Formats: sequence, structure tokens, C-alpha cells
Amino acid sequence: MYDLFFSSGTGHSLMMLCFVIGIGLILSKIKIKGVSLGAIWVLFVGILFGALGVKADSLFLHFLKEFGLVLFVFTVGFQVGPGFFSSFRKEGLKFNLMTLLMISLVVATTLVLWNLSGESLPEMVGTMSGAVTNAPGMGTAQQTWYDATYGTLLSEVDDPDTASSIANSFAIAYPVGLLVSVLVMLLLKVLFRINLNKEASAIQGSEQEDDKLQSRRFEVINPAVVGRKLSDILARFPGNYTVTGITRGEETFTVIDNPELAAGDRISVDLVGSERRMLGICFGKEIKAAEGSMTRKILVTNSSLTGKKIKDLNLDGEYGVSVVRILRSGVELVAIGDMYIQIGDGLRVVGSEEGIRKFSEAAGNKSSELDKPNLAPVFIGIALGLILGAVPIRFPGMSHAVHFGLAAGPLIIGIIIGHFGPRWKFSTYTSTSALRLVREIGLCLFLATVGLGAGSTFTDTFASGGWNILLYSAVIAFVPMLLTGIFARVVLKQNFYNICGLLSGAATNPFALDFSRQVFRNSSPSIAYSAVYPFALFLQVLSAQLLILLSV
Repeated sequence: MYDLFFSSGTGHSLMMLCFVIGIGLILSKIKIKGVSLGAIWVLFVGILFGALGVKADSLFLHFLKEFGLVLFVFTVGFQVGPGFFSSFRKEGLKFNLMTLLMISLVVATTLVLWNLSGESLPEMVGTMSGAVTNAPGMGTAQQTWYDATYGTLLSEVDDPDTASSIANSFAIAYPVGLLVSVLVMLLLKVLFRINLNKEASAIQGSEQEDDKLQSRRFEVINPAVVGRKLSDILARFPGNYTVTGITRGEETFTVIDNPELAAGDRISVDLVGSERRMLGICFGKEIKAAEGSMTRKILVTNSSLTGKKIKDLNLDGEYGVSVVRILRSGVELVAIGDMYIQIGDGLRVVGSEEGIRKFSEAAGNKSSELDKPNLAPVFIGIALGLILGAVPIRFPGMSHAVHFGLAAGPLIIGIIIGHFGPRWKFSTYTSTSALRLVREIGLCLFLATVGLGAGSTFTDTFASGGWNILLYSAVIAFVPMLLTGIFARVVLKQNFYNICGLLSGAATNPFALDFSRQVFRNSSPSIAYSAVYPFALFLQVLSAQLLILLSV
């Protein structure tokens, strides 16, 4: 028992690690006006334990830190992968270009302060990562420093000073990054005299018109479609809609009947708002909305559907239904014909009751078959990510090769598998709860081990340069976020709620997102946040690595 409480062996180290994580997660439940700091409390508790003299086995902590980082970044990539590339379309492209602008400004500001202050660049990178609340960036900086300087990650065990200075700078800067994000959003609100009700009405009207499923009726008056088969018209005007019925006097037809259209036919359609204008042009006139249309969510549990495109299933012809949304890994995607289906997908379909019943039987729709987590893709993906992370990439003029490392490598592979897995007939499904558990365990292990490792020198770091770090982090966070927000509003005419989500996502800052949702009483910022978060995480990890390589 004495060894368990007072030694530095594996049992003692594991016990203290569990205490740190447990206490940190309890503190994470504390909310002020509905907003919490979240899992970052685990880092602060770890630093406190380390500062109080708690000892832990260095090799054990090092392994768990790297393992936790890998688990966290891979599962993030795996979950956002299905919607990652679609986030670069339309508005998502604008959001991600603004993310690139903001992170470029963050890096530029960091380099300017480094040259003016004469501080250690690794310490400045830790400050930068804290200012944008990016823990994986801090972990990448530590790893890259030892990889480039000593040639082995295990050198951290014998020489922990630089890793500790990076972590301590991060811990000091992190609260500043949280507060500055909130301050910038409030400042933008005052600067542009934002009327929250007006902004909410504008964005809700746009979202409802473009994305909400609607039931509409059209009267055929366009002579160009009269006398033509319905299937010919649908082939010429593809989109996210389904024809649920055709009425001609006392007669009714379905898509399967495939009638020739006649002037005066009443066509009932379930559609998303973005298709409404196109169908009005096609048929000629919109009339009173249809009633009684059905919408159902169907789970794909039939393995034979994996790797098939939606359009290849001929759902309109076989069942008289259409897929309008796909829920995959907790991300809702707009369904298009070229998208691949996989086990675990939740398909939102519209059509007749009989057609939905038949398709439900074909798709499986048995939730009990999805209860068992499928973790094989997770561990295979992590192994591939580590291989990619170890591949050297050389740039002219740089003495050291660049590696994606333990953070960017698994992140990239996670995105690739999450997006392309169904296309390759590789089942990437695992339950959302299982992925969330793996992600949170990875993050907590990483933050706890970083805190325990850095805590012994935290007081000295703060005493020798803590106020400077606070100042640097405030500048690094404030200037890029404010300039990006102004550019988004003045040049791109973005809605205020989109700007809040953009700035929160570009800073990988869930605290700022929660603040904007709670204080401004609108959930719309989540859309922009989700669109830019994975790209921002990748850019921040890569930026931290490149800056460290400049210092060696």
C-alpha cells in the first residue's frame, strides 16, 4: 500500500492519473450561465497535482500522452470525415478560406512577437496553441521538438524542460484565449451595431428555405413537359426531391406508373427549399401544398447496400421513395445521387407509406444489429495514420524533414477513411457513443499527462515570464480574430451568427461556441463551427510543427 500511494511506479502513476481525470471531469460540470470550460479542467488539475509534488513514472506518462493524443485526433477526423470535403462547397468554402486567413494571421502575429521579444520560439508556439485553445497543436509542438532535436520521442523522459515550457505556456495562455474569443464577439456586436433579432430572422429564413423538407404541389402548365413521360422529366431535372403522386381529375398515378404528363396535372412533391424554384420553372405553377406526405428515418443494416450509390438503387422506380438526408457518424449530410451508402447510415426518406415499408425491409432497419461497436476501422486507421505521420517530407532550404507526426497523420487518415470508406466497400460504421467515448478518453489521457508532467515547473515559468505570456497570448488571439471578423462582415457580408461560429471553429474553441449559443440565444453558430473545425485543427497542428522546425 505504501508503494501505491508514495512511489512513482506504474500502479501509483495510474492511480494519480485517474484522480486527476476524475476530479477534472467533475469540475468540468461547473457552468456559469450555461457555459463550461469542459475537459480542459483535467489539464489544470494535472498541473496542480504536479505543482504539489505528485510524482509519476515519466516513461508511463509519455506513452499515455502520445497514445491519448492519437486517439483524440483520429476519432475527430473519423467523425468529421463524411462531411469534410462537402464543407468546401458553397458557403463552406468561404468559411474555410476565412479560417485559412485567420490561422495565417495567428502564425504571422506569433512570428512578429517572437522577433520583437526575443523569447524562445518553442515557448511562443505553446503560447500560440493556448491562444487558439488547440491542445493537439501543443502536443505536436512537444513531439516535433524532441523528434528534430534528439531524434527520438523518448528523449523527453530524460530532458523534459522544453516540453514543460511548451505545456506551461499553453496552460497560461489558454484562459486568455477563451476570454479574448468572447471579447471579440462582443466587440463585433457593438462595432457593427448588430440587431440579434434581425440577424436571427435572416439566417433562419435562409436555412429553412434551403434545407427544410417541404411538401409542395405544382400544376403542369409548361408546354415543354406536356406529353412527355414523367421519368424523362425527372431525369432532366435531378435533385433532392421526390414525386409522391400525380392527380388528373379523378385519376391518380404514382412514379411507378410513369404517366405522360398532361396540362392541368397536379404533381405532389416532397423537396428541400433549394429545389422549389427549379420545379416551379419545370412544371409551371405552384399551387396549394400537398397534405399527407410521409417522412421516415431508416437505418441501413443490410450489408449488401454498403458501397452502392444512391442513384444506383433506383429507389424512385423500385419503391417510389427518395433519400433527402443521410445521418453518418453524427453528421447530417444532404443526399445526392453519387453518395455511397454504408452500414449504420440513417437515411431520411420521403414517399408513400407502402413504398417506405418496402424499402425499410430491404435496408434492414434493425437498430439492434448496430449495438455492437465496430472498432476495427479505428485501430486499422490509427496504424495507417502513424505510418503516414512517420513519412519524411523535405522542403528546399529546410535542414530537417517535415513529418505529419502523431497528430496530423492520424487526423488525415481518419478523415480519408471516414469519407471514402463506403466508396471502397469498407464498413467504417461504429456507434456514435463508442466513438465519443474513445475520443474523450484520448483527450483526458493527453491533458492529464501533460499537466502532471509540466506541473513541477509551472510556478517557476509563471514567475519568470507569466505576465509576458498573458500579454503575448492576448495579442495572438485578439488581432487575428478581430481582423477576420471585420473582413467577414464588411467584405463577405456574413451573418453575425455565422461569424461567431467561424471564429469559434477557427480557434477550435468549444467554449466560445457555447457562449455564443447561450448568450445570443441561437444555435446557428454551430453550422459554421462544424464546417471549419476539422480544417482548422489540421492547419493549427501543421503550423505548430512548422514553427518548431524553424527553431532547430
